[in-house]
Amino acid sequence: MVWFSQNGFPYSKLEFPYVRRSLVSDQNITFNNLDDVWKEVYLLVESWKDSKFSLGRNLYFHLPLFCNPRWLVNDHDGIVLKEYMWNKELKIPLGSSLDEMNSRLLDLYDHIGMEINSLKKYLSEK
Repeated sequence: MVWFSQNGFPYSKLEFPYVRRSLVSDQNITFNNLDDVWKEVYLLVESWKDSKFSLGRNLYFHLPLFCNPRWLVNDHDGIVLKEYMWNKELKIPLGSSLDEMNSRLLDLYDHIGMEINSLKKYLSEK
């Protein structure tokens, strides 16, 4: 979400069903629905475990090759990103103590921060 929110979503006119080459198996796959797309995404994420690039960067460059990335982003993703930005800009604590902090939110914010740093690094190298 971070990469697409900064760089925009690519234009896509894909509609189900459609055929694309799998980036994992290098075979043609018929994507009949969003579940088929998510299966390919999960396989890609697994194959990137040792990648030198961030997950967000890999998704940004690879998702458009086989799907419309907008299909995978929901309203909640945008809300979490906005909340992250507000918390950072306004220095709002996530809790009055470590015990009160939401561990899932801390994890999400950690990933967002890493992706923002990855994106900054990528943009500085361009």
